[in-house]
Amino acid sequence: MTISANFDKISTAINANLCFGEMFMKKLLCIIITAALISSAALTGCDFIIQDNKNEPDSGISEEITDSDESVEVEFHFSAANDEDTPAKDYTLPKIIEPTTCPLSDSSIQAICDNADSIIAQYPDFSGTVLMSSGNRIIYEKSYGTTDGKTPNEDNTIYQLGSVTKQFTGTAILQLEKQGLINVNDTLDKYFPDYDAEYLKTVTVSQLLQMTAGFGDYMTTIEGNEEILKNYIKAKKKSEDDAKKFIVSAIINDGIYTDPGTVYTYSNSSYYLLGIIIEQVSGMSYRDYLQKNFFDYAEMTNTYFAGDGKDVCKGYSPAQEKYISDKDDIYVEAEGEYVYLFSAGSVVSNAEDVLRWLRVVTSNELFTADDRKTVEHATWLYNYGWNTGDNIWHHSGRTYTYSSQVYADYKTDTQLVILTNISFYEDLGEISYKIYYPLVDAVKKAKK
Repeated sequence: MTISANFDKISTAINANLCFGEMFMKKLLCIIITAALISSAALTGCDFIIQDNKNEPDSGISEEITDSDESVEVEFHFSAANDEDTPAKDYTLPKIIEPTTCPLSDSSIQAICDNADSIIAQYPDFSGTVLMSSGNRIIYEKSYGTTDGKTPNEDNTIYQLGSVTKQFTGTAILQLEKQGLINVNDTLDKYFPDYDAEYLKTVTVSQLLQMTAGFGDYMTTIEGNEEILKNYIKAKKKSEDDAKKFIVSAIINDGIYTDPGTVYTYSNSSYYLLGIIIEQVSGMSYRDYLQKNFFDYAEMTNTYFAGDGKDVCKGYSPAQEKYISDKDDIYVEAEGEYVYLFSAGSVVSNAEDVLRWLRVVTSNELFTADDRKTVEHATWLYNYGWNTGDNIWHHSGRTYTYSSQVYADYKTDTQLVILTNISFYEDLGEISYKIYYPLVDAVKKAKK
């Protein structure tokens, strides 16, 4: 979703009452747990870190551990979905990432948390998990709503990511490109030689990445014709390969709607074809490629694919006014399956796993400075599965009953993850903007 550029600047000092109701009991619990380590600590109602800050910018915490010359870091985590009985949970970064220190004071974090609470409170039907991070510190992680109308969503609840999947697809292409296995200037006739469509000789891989190839959306094509959808499901029951071939044929036979390279049009079709190219070039299935190169790499142990049978929360359909499963009707059955969403939207995960991925993206592990220039070199500011601009990369996702939004700023090392089990959300872009940018502004100010 395009985020309006004319939003008023949101103050980080917006007041809300939602954090303060929990603070007394959490503070009491924290004092009991940490009495052996520190003399006092300022609670934010969210995650916090207590450490020796002798060589770090002022964070608003002045306590020192006098019995040791080594830095000591203790992390605590509280879920908004539960009370003080929630067990403490450390957030550990993937081993490949060098942690950076969160520069924010406790009072700044409290203001950011209050602002987020205030924004979300304006949407009483919100159902999902919201997480914000600065450096090595989760400063906000709360879950709202339910997985099925009864069971509360929790911070480890697994959701469909939808089109957030596209950034994995784009990164896979970037990796294969750097290995010399793909030239993004190749035309599609190289990868789809069995089709005689003349336009394949003019559309390039780069145009698929930037969504300027001229393709439409296979989901609209299939969902717009019940007979086509039924035939797809028949193909799926034969094999994954048959189902993929059905969709590829639907995409290519549908043709292009604009001259290649002239117009940006959001296109699931383009990213479906990129997934097929990844499989051809790598010799691996798309799911195996992502598992080996990204999920294992970033220690994303709660990340899977639609249709894997994992415990993904049910999605809520406002139109049907009920929680629905993958088998409720023919459209949901199709969209709930891996092969249908594939490289355009099949990944499912929880908020902390997505954060792990965003930390990898912003830590120079997968994207060097040159890689970032490559990604950001796009006329319409979309490339390799990311919307880009001002050092901030972001993307939204939406399936039949799920919505998601992620932001990552590699200059400030800040991240936002919002995962929902409601097909929201024209509002989700606005919510994300109003929650995230006060964090970015506060970090920039703290680093001056």
